Amino acid sequence: MSRRPETVRTEDGERAEQPVDSRARFTGRGWAFLGTGTLCLLLATWLGRKDVLALALFLGGAPLFAALSLYLVKPRVLLKRGVDPALVTAGDSAVVRLRVRHRSRRAGRAAGAAGAVAVHERVPEPLGGDRELSVQAGGEPAAYTVRPRRRGVYALGPATVRVADPFGLAAELLDASERTSLHVAPDPVELPEIRADRLRESGTDPARTAQPQPGPDNVTVREYRHGDPVRRVHWAASARQGTLMVRQEDPRSIRRLSLLLDLDDTAWPGERQWAGVLPSTAEFEWAVSFTAAVLEHLTQRETAVHALDTRGRPLPRGGEDDDAAVRGRVTAIDDDAAEDARHGLARVRPLPVPGRMAGSRSSSGIPGTHGGRGGRADRGGSGSAGPDSGRGIAGAFGGDGSAEPGSAPGARPEAGAGAGADDGLADRFDRDGLVHPVLLVSGDLDRAGAQRILHGTHRAGAGSAVLVASAADRVPDGAAVLEAAGWSVVVVTAATAPEEAWAHLGTGSRTAGALR
Repeated sequence: MSRRPETVRTEDGERAEQPVDSRARFTGRGWAFLGTGTLCLLLATWLGRKDVLALALFLGGAPLFAALSLYLVKPRVLLKRGVDPALVTAGDSAVVRLRVRHRSRRAGRAAGAAGAVAVHERVPEPLGGDRELSVQAGGEPAAYTVRPRRRGVYALGPATVRVADPFGLAAELLDASERTSLHVAPDPVELPEIRADRLRESGTDPARTAQPQPGPDNVTVREYRHGDPVRRVHWAASARQGTLMVRQEDPRSIRRLSLLLDLDDTAWPGERQWAGVLPSTAEFEWAVSFTAAVLEHLTQRETAVHALDTRGRPLPRGGEDDDAAVRGRVTAIDDDAAEDARHGLARVRPLPVPGRMAGSRSSSGIPGTHGGRGGRADRGGSGSAGPDSGRGIAGAFGGDGSAEPGSAPGARPEAGAGAGADDGLADRFDRDGLVHPVLLVSGDLDRAGAQRILHGTHRAGAGSAVLVASAADRVPDGAAVLEAAGWSVVVVTAATAPEEAWAHLGTGSRTAGALR
């Protein structure tokens, strides 16, 4: 295809294409016919031969007739694009199939096979760049493979179809403006085991102290059902029963943790980069990858993870719309829902801080979607209530016992301390009864933001935070606020290995990896 529409990237990450010039134009063969016809016309004039004149009229008129027929008929094509699978993990491959059918002008019905057409498929550079394909109209689809290396949402298309007359003398470019999204989830790294005795503990978690720990006395088995993870197969029971049996732990033994991913764009001031069509930064991408690794690590160890952002909104799940019904769902993620939760991380992006309404404590002012836009407000308007105490995420690993919430440094937030602030996080913790340990993943968290998070999580008995700094010599201001409340804080950069950051939680060391 000789002409490609010029593309530029807009502020939203989309590729803005110039409209395709769909006027019928002569192909190389058509120009050759015109040139030969002109030469024959000169020869006919010089030699006075009528047969050469007839040949000249035929050679010169055929391309003109072909272009006129394309203009009058106005060919239409129907392009269908399928991506299998539409949700992949970074490093995995997906197959894209294109099917083209000609459409008649009457009722838009698809016509039969009419030869191959050339298709210029617009593909993002991280997926290999644009493709030139020859697709049999009405026949078998053409396919190509993409292998995304980074998480995000990638837009495939639109495609430009080159339609020619049966003799290939004139062609017309048709813009099939359909787009298809490919969602790429982060590939979780394997995190090391953390011993409970290495983690500092404080606060009494009723959900933990009233429940027994997993063990042989509270584990039951049932028959294997399609979709059960293979790691849950109980091989000894399977040998006794003669059929596959899986472990079904007593629900009282399930450990819990609240995982907060900070989506406020003020916490991610680094240089902008793109996760497909989503604006992002290197620090935010590290935080998303770390969140995916924590989800995978904990859910495999019988821990129910309540995955939220710092405004109290559940993190998206794969394939679901971020509407009001989704926001009100149960936030707990277990082993069966872990993969769906990781796929939802393909869509997260830093969001503008929602506008605050004076005197409002409800979460109704929170934007309805994880991708919408809200008004930016001054971060200094955050509530400054004093935090509850808590240390580490030991409660999620079976630590037993400590002090009552609010008995450590820092006073319990007084009533009305967060008035005028966005208390969606506090409302979520109150409504769902989240008294479990908290793990916060944030970036350049300021003091006001840290105070707001402490106020929202005051029901929790323990807290840990991983803060991703934009430079090796920078420590976010919010780190001191969290540490004063008894939280365990680890500061990393985007160059730090997630395994190293995880291993430093609860060790008393503030920095890890590149910052040491």
